[in-house]
Amino acid sequence: MNFDFDVVVVGAGPVGSTIAYCLAKNGLNVAILDKKKQIGYPLQCAGILSMHIFEYNELPDEVILNTVKGAFLHSQNHILNVKKDENVAYIIDRIAYDQFLLKRAIENGAKLVTRKVVDGDIENGIVYFSKKDCITSKIIIGCDGYDSKISEIIGNKQESYPASQMLVRIDDENMNNFRKSDKKINDYVDTYLLENILPGFLWIIPLKNNLYRVGLFFSQSHKRQDEILYEFLNENFEEFEIIEKYKGFIPIYDHKNRLVKSRSLLIGDAASQIKPTSGGGLLMAFDSCKIASKYIVDAILKDDLSILKGYEDEFRKKYSKEFNYQFKVQKTLNLLDVKDIDYFFDKLKKNDCERIISEYGDMDNQSVLVREFIKRGLIFKIIPKFLFKKVVNIFGFR
Repeated sequence: MNFDFDVVVVGAGPVGSTIAYCLAKNGLNVAILDKKKQIGYPLQCAGILSMHIFEYNELPDEVILNTVKGAFLHSQNHILNVKKDENVAYIIDRIAYDQFLLKRAIENGAKLVTRKVVDGDIENGIVYFSKKDCITSKIIIGCDGYDSKISEIIGNKQESYPASQMLVRIDDENMNNFRKSDKKINDYVDTYLLENILPGFLWIIPLKNNLYRVGLFFSQSHKRQDEILYEFLNENFEEFEIIEKYKGFIPIYDHKNRLVKSRSLLIGDAASQIKPTSGGGLLMAFDSCKIASKYIVDAILKDDLSILKGYEDEFRKKYSKEFNYQFKVQKTLNLLDVKDIDYFFDKLKKNDCERIISEYGDMDNQSVLVREFIKRGLIFKIIPKFLFKKVVNIFGFR
């Protein structure tokens, strides 16, 4: 059978553009399909990447808005301050970054097709724009987000949390009063654990010129999320200005979902490659592009689709333990009410955990910190006593 392309990538977001670039650079005939005329819009991301980004992808200086070295972690009545001596994360212009990655893919030979995908045949390598209009490809890659059409065709169950975010102007005095600190404003992000949004959380991410991305994710509607954000801002800041609002969805990882079937595979949000605790996943998705590209190139060169399964196997081997730890943390946080959260934060402070989190915390590999807490026996010092048995069951201690 003659195919129009070696590979068709559905979705021109950062992940779709990255895998297209990797494959086009290896000499494959690649098309990127996306329904949007303006890639990157609307903004649906907090836009924070760890310093590990350069291990997985390029990050041009012009899309970097800020750098941070730590965080203020808030409960209702306690604040923890964790920090490194050096910067730990970049705050980026996600729209500009998406557009940079797409331009790079096109400059290296990928073809952009601005069309909406309505269906597909993953057995025969057909992507449909309508019942009579289609293109064919040896391999179809789904990078088409939380409600992926390709994932649906594979037969996966797709679940997600609504997420909401606002661009807010807050002056230095108001922010310092909120943090009860006079530290340099732009060097820290803030996270806030609220009982009614667990296992999600609220974040404040500093950009520049007193602008912040203030957002949250949890299981209730965007309308309810807006109400909570307004309540939070009114309760904690005497003055603020809301400039823009954004809505999105964060996929929920399900290890039962397939990443590969026949001529298709999934990467990024379409594969629910999202960290359960933080809702982030761009670096993991970029790493998945690196993993997947070698199997795709090999499968096409050898005309053997069975090789694609190596991508799924390698991804699961590398990330399953991390997902497992994060789901356990998420389940533990779900047990807490507002008094428990305050107790938890108080015990963290009294047990020198600010220093331990500062030393071992890693936004990409959170299991490192969890294992350190377990090794030191801290997990039993910081959890309310009446929850011990439930926490023991969650973590499987003997």
